[in-house]
Amino acid sequence: MNRCRHDILNDMLKELVIEPRKITELCAAGNVPVDRGKGIVKDLEKFGLLLKTEGIEGIEYKLTDRGYEWIGLYKLLKKTLP
Repeated sequence: MNRCRHDILNDMLKELVIEPRKITELCAAGNVPVDRGKGIVKDLEKFGLLLKTEGIEGIEYKLTDRGYEWIGLYKLLKKTLP
């Protein structure tokens, strides 16, 4: 099964539901290399779906309210469309 860009974004965002994560964890969740993942994370920041924060161990990312909304809408879309 081929995954589209939106599937990758969804996998990365769902990783942030429980707690903030580092870039490498997000890339592992999306199954993309870190260099490609950095670009995706920048886009997610630009769209307001996640927020970069300074954590104890360095830079971490957390999900915004808009990110939660996107996950819900994407889940509904996947259920509605084949």
